[in-house]
Amino acid sequence: MKIALKLAYLGDSYYGFQRQPDLVTVDSEVRKALELIGVIHGDFCYAGRTDRGVSALGQVIDFWIDEDKASLARPRCVNGRLPRDIWTWAWAAAPVGFSARWNALWREYRYLLWHPGLDLGKMREAAEMLKGEHDFRNFSSAKEDSVREVQKLEISEENGIVTFDVRANGFLWNMVRKIVCSLEMVGSGKKDLAWMKDLLNPQINRGAPAAPAEGLILMDVGYEGLEWQVDEYSRKRAAKALAATVQTRMAGAMVARTMMKAME
Repeated sequence: MKIALKLAYLGDSYYGFQRQPDLVTVDSEVRKALELIGVIHGDFCYAGRTDRGVSALGQVIDFWIDEDKASLARPRCVNGRLPRDIWTWAWAAAPVGFSARWNALWREYRYLLWHPGLDLGKMREAAEMLKGEHDFRNFSSAKEDSVREVQKLEISEENGIVTFDVRANGFLWNMVRKIVCSLEMVGSGKKDLAWMKDLLNPQINRGAPAAPAEGLILMDVGYEGLEWQVDEYSRKRAAKALAATVQTRMAGAMVARTMMKAME
């Protein structure tokens, strides 16, 4: 039978998701855990390749497993073999022909940017231009097969943290990070709406810079026909571990901010 798992991970300790020779990746750690449990047969498929530094809440993998070992692939069993910054928190029995990559209807990312004082009105106006189907080659390092449909692009702000929620039927390499950086440039007054319009013209080869990877999270992936079973125990354990991480990192950020203000 086929099993699908939802994975969450903090990406700053890994060289991206995809397996790479002699480098520690999320793929290599998950593969190691599944092999130690003795449930994986061959390779597994994943919904999206996240780059170095990118985190995930709703990454999805699928793999074949002997039916009598299916209980060993439940989140709480797998988590016991994973590092403390990778968790699986939901599972589903997948149809025989299911592929976490090719059966994805949409993917949704969130980007968190600390930049007080941006003009959110201008940014939202620019964001409206990006919705729908466009050729996004100027928003990616990939230059072929670059037509995508952005289904949602919402911008909000709280205490100087600007949140970008982006959903599309597919994403090009660095597409979200380039969209975010472009919108930030419009919001800061460095670029105008005409520049954004030119970026959507594939005949104009301008390109856009990419925001840092550390602010990006793969939030969710949409499918038809999967009934996810959430492991509440695993979710609570992950939340507890993340709370400790938040406390440590917030303290470090506030130390740096205090020093920054003293130097201004």
